[in-house]
Order: sequence, then structure tokens, then C-alpha cells
Amino acid sequence: MIHKSRVFSALIASMLLLTVILSACSKNETAPSSSPPASESASPSPSVTPSPSPSETPSPEPEPVELSVFGSIPEDAFESQINQWVTAKHPNITLNYLCSCILNMPDLKAQKDITPDILFGAAEGDLRMLLGSNLQTDLTTLSDSGIVDLNRFDPASIATAKNFSGGKLYGLPESSNPMVLFYNKDVFDKFNAPYPTDGMTWDQLYELAKQVTGSKDGVKYRGISMFYRFALLSNEFSLPIIDAESGKAAVNNDGWKRIFDNLSRFYKIPGNQEGYERDSGLELNKFYEQKNIAMVLSLSSSYKRPGFEELNWDMVAAPTFEDNNGIGFQSLPTMIYVTDTAANKEAALQAVNELLSDEAQLAAAKEGKPTHLLNEEVRKAFGANVPLLEGKNVSAIYYNKFAPSPAIHPTLTLNAPSILAYEFEKVILGELSVEDALKSAETELDKAVEMELASKQ
Repeated sequence: MIHKSRVFSALIASMLLLTVILSACSKNETAPSSSPPASESASPSPSVTPSPSPSETPSPEPEPVELSVFGSIPEDAFESQINQWVTAKHPNITLNYLCSCILNMPDLKAQKDITPDILFGAAEGDLRMLLGSNLQTDLTTLSDSGIVDLNRFDPASIATAKNFSGGKLYGLPESSNPMVLFYNKDVFDKFNAPYPTDGMTWDQLYELAKQVTGSKDGVKYRGISMFYRFALLSNEFSLPIIDAESGKAAVNNDGWKRIFDNLSRFYKIPGNQEGYERDSGLELNKFYEQKNIAMVLSLSSSYKRPGFEELNWDMVAAPTFEDNNGIGFQSLPTMIYVTDTAANKEAALQAVNELLSDEAQLAAAKEGKPTHLLNEEVRKAFGANVPLLEGKNVSAIYYNKFAPSPAIHPTLTLNAPSILAYEFEKVILGELSVEDALKSAETELDKAVEMELASKQ
């Protein structure tokens, strides 16, 4: 049996790190039940149980259950996004929430009797932490029992959950943060160029980017930039950066060469590299602060950044490869996990199921959280309560099919996407060819793996 203080400390350390990483790119945070059609109300209504007839014997009340939930959202958000949905349908379940973003580490280490029943967080990082602490549990049998209907989910999302777990089902997808293409209407108007549209291929986008790159009224405009770290991480071909079985770099191949060739050509458009920042996050800032970049490929949550409200913007679906059957980027899911230490796993999965109900997901969608459900009413409700999204082409988020995420190595925690993105940047700046950059990335990734393995011995 794992010592709980070590497990808990590892849990919180991992989640604090994930909170910092994810907050840097998104403030986005919600969460199947065999529930009736989704209600328009943002607040759940407990089911009304009819009084039994004199000849009927009422069913016994379910036993009270207490569950510990760990996550990185604030406590007030936990109440509105999680707790209300569970307690309305299961009043016998009490959720005790511990937020990694506000708890004090020294105090946590002193609490030796707390382990999570439900973990609410990022997909890869939290799963590796569960695996490293031997806290994972396969939900397949419980889901087959009828508590969860997996057919309600986008097949790519369930494939991602199983890929992460070697074919098992350790968690369920709760929300996502897919890539989209934002554009500045004012720049297109200056160049008298057509706005981008849903369904564009990469080649079509390349030609459009050339039309809005150049000088107008003494100002130099760039056609496009990209938050390419996430474009690489969530690539359309579901290519891994690290091989899930060997733990070796998996980037020096034709698939990654095609991705590098495709993305880097946009930066070689004459004038499109002028003023380029050696950080794709800073490039995103320039899009809405300096307003001299026509388009930016970025996470859908980027509209939440301060300054976006002053931009005359809209968005369309990210472009796709013409021969890839309409498959776009991966959805970068947030997952909910039930741990092996949960004393009542069935009740824990019932609680998770309510967070993934049509009603809960509809309310979350209205507040700007993309869903993994196939329910069209939920999808169409995205951003309905978000003033900044009024009149925007929010359906762009679901225009393409999502690519499933590849299998992950169960223990390695190195920041592989950043290492790969650093080598891609050398291609942008003309310091390396695509072939040499991929060789260099392979070398640097394998070095990082060796260092991590050595540090664990």
C-alpha cells in the first residue's frame, strides 16, 4: 500500500505544475448520464419521486457517501460547475473539495489521511501522476454496467481516453480546448481581401495569408502567426512526440517532416516574419495588442485574453490537410479520473456521470466550455452566455472532426512539446533545415529522457 502522504504530496505537486502550465495558455476550465433531454435552465432540478401507493413498499434510501475531489478550479467555481449537479441528483453524495491552486503545501504534507476519490484535471499530466502513484482504476466494467453511456461522446474523445490508458478507461473527457483560426477583420478590409472561411485547406490558407501580408498606410502587416507549440502537440495526424512504449523520441520521420514543412512555409512568405517574436505566446499577444497580424492559429480559449475585446475579430475552423478526410487538430481534453483508493467507486462514477450529463454540459457550454458530447443542442449553445462571443462563428470549434490523441508514455514527464517547438523555431528563423531540426529534436528529446530517468534512480 502506498503511503498516503507521499501519494498526496505527489498529487498536489503535479497538479500545481499543471495549473501553471495550463493557465499560461488558457483560463478555460465542466463537466453521461442517462438523463432526459437537456434543460435550458442553468441550475439542476432534483428529480421528484412520486409517493408510493399503499400496496407498494418504498425503496430504501441510498446510504450516505462522502467523496474527496481534487482539482485546480477555485472553490466557488467548484460549487457551480460540479457540486450542484451531483447533489441535485444524488443528495446522499457529499463532495469534499480540495483545490490545488489555493492550498498550502506545508499544511498538505501534514495531512496524512487524505487521498482523492475523484481527480478533476488535465489529461496527460494527471494520468501520469496517477500511474506513478498506482492510483489508477479501470472504469470499463462500471461503465458497461449502465452508469455511463459512452455512445454519447465524440468517438475521438473516447479513443483519446483509451489511448492514454493502453486501451483501458481510467477517466472520461469533460471539456476541451481545440485549435481555431482567429482573424482581424480590419486587416482584411484594408487589403480588400476575403475573410477566411470554415473548411479551408492549408494550401488555401497559405494563398490567403499572402494576400494580407504587406504594407498599408505606412504600417507593415503580417498575414499569419501561430501558437505552434500547441499546433505541434495537437497535430492532425495523432503523431506522438515520445513513443509510448520505448520512451524514445518519435519525431524524426516523414509524418513530422510533413507537419514542419507545412507550418514553416507560412513564416517564409515575404514580410510575414518581420517583427517575429521568439515565443509563440508573445506572437498571440501581438495579434490583439498591436493589431498588425491578420490571422493567428491558437487555442479556442484565447479569446479570453485581456485585449481581445478591443479587436474586430471572428474565428473559423482551423485548416485541414486536403487528404486527411476533414480531420482537424486534437481536442486537448480535460479529464475526470476515479482513483483506485475510492472506497465507493460506483458512487464516484455516478458523481462523474452527472458532471457529464446533458444538463451540466449544456450549462457549461453556455459559459464557453467546449463539450465532448455529440449532443447538437449542447454544441450549439457554446458561448451563449458570453458577451464577447455574441455574433461570433462559434460553431467553428466543431466544424472539423477531432483527431484522437496518441498513446502516452506512462511515467515520463518531460516537456516534450516545448523541446520540439524550440527546434521548429530554428526552422522559422532559417537556422536549421526541417531535416536537421527534426534530427536535433530527436537528440534533445532523448537527452531529456535520459536525464529524467537518471534523476529517478
